[in-house]
Amino acid sequence: MEDFSTILTAIKPSARSDQYKILAAVYALGGTSNAITTAQIQDVLKLNLPKAGRPTNVAASLRAYSKYVRVADKGPPLKWIFTEKGIERLRKLSGLPLVVDVTADDHDFDVGIICALEQPEFAAVTEACGGTENWQPIGSARFPHVYRQCEITTAAGKTLRVVATTATSMGLTAASIVTTQMIMQFKPRIVVMIGIAAGTRDGNKEFGDVLVADPSVDYNSGKVVRAEGIRGFLPDPYPIGLNPRLRSVLQKYRGLNPVFEEIQEAWDGKLPTRMNALHVGPLGAADQVIDDVTRVLEIQKNWRKLIGVEMETYGVYRACNEAPDPKPRFVSFKAVCDFAAEKSDSWQEYAAYVAAEFAIRFLSAEWENLWPKP
Repeated sequence: MEDFSTILTAIKPSARSDQYKILAAVYALGGTSNAITTAQIQDVLKLNLPKAGRPTNVAASLRAYSKYVRVADKGPPLKWIFTEKGIERLRKLSGLPLVVDVTADDHDFDVGIICALEQPEFAAVTEACGGTENWQPIGSARFPHVYRQCEITTAAGKTLRVVATTATSMGLTAASIVTTQMIMQFKPRIVVMIGIAAGTRDGNKEFGDVLVADPSVDYNSGKVVRAEGIRGFLPDPYPIGLNPRLRSVLQKYRGLNPVFEEIQEAWDGKLPTRMNALHVGPLGAADQVIDDVTRVLEIQKNWRKLIGVEMETYGVYRACNEAPDPKPRFVSFKAVCDFAAEKSDSWQEYAAYVAAEFAIRFLSAEWENLWPKP
C-alpha cells in the first residue's frame, strides 16, 4: 500500500484539499479493511504536515464525507472505514492505482481442493477429511463439476470450510478450467492440488514421498528449432513458485518427520521399504504421460533439481496466479506412485492416501502459522 507522503506528493500542493489529506491518511492507516479512529488520523496529519497545512476539524470532516467513509464501530471512540466510493475518489484525485487490502472476510471458503481423478485421489481426500458422511453437495448444476463441502478443525481449534472437486479429465487445460471456476464461485483462501505423480530417481525418493511444486514448470512450453540438421528445443517454461510464507512453513517437514510415521502406521496395506519424506522443488507439468526415461533426462537438462513430473499442477498454479482479487494462495501435494519409465499401478492407492493425509494434516497443524495474526 502507498504511504501518506506518496499520496500527498502525487498532486501539486495547491490541489491538496483537506478532504484529500484526510482520505490519504485513512488509506495510509489501512482504512480499506481496518477501522480507524479520528485520533489516528490526526496523528498522521500532525506527523506529516505543518500546523498551518492541517485540516482543523477532522471529526466533523469525516461526518461530512459520508459518501467516502462510514462508521465501522460506534465505540467509543468512533471508528471509520472507506466505502467503495471513497477508494474511487482517492484514486481519481491522486492518479495512483491504490490497492485494497485483502482480509479473511473477502474469502467465502478457507480451502479449495482440486483433484484430477475421483479414484484414487478424491477418494483419499474424502477419507482424510473424516469419510463420506462429513461431505455435502454444494454449488450450481449449471457448472460441469460436482462440488462437495466439509469442515476440518485446526490444531488451535479453528473450523475451516473446505470445498473440493475433481477435474473433468487429466491435464493442464482441465486443471486450469476447474480451478478458475472454483475460485470464481467459492473464493477459497488457498487452493490445494492433491494427487499422484511420477518421481525422479534423484534424492533417494520412495513410493509415497510427497512432492511439492516450487516452482511448477510447464516443461513443454518453448520453441522447437533445427540447427545443422538436428532438432532441438529452447524452453520457455514461465515457472510459478509458492507464496514465501507458505514455502517457509513447509521447510520444517523436510527430511525425517514424525508425521509420515503416523501416516504409515494408519495404512493397512503394503508399505515401501523406507519412511516417506517431503521433497520441495521444480515439478514438471505437461499434457503427456511419460513412459520413456530419456524424456525425463531431457527435462532434467533444463531443470537439474527436477523432483518429478505430472499433468495438472501448472494449470492450477497459473489459474490462481491470474485470478481476480482476492487471489488465493496455492500449493500442490502429489505423492510418488511410479518413476516415469518404471510404470506400475500397484502404488497409486497408497500414494493418493499419503498425499491426502499429509495435505490435511499440514493444513490443520499449520493454518495459524500460514496467516499469523499481527
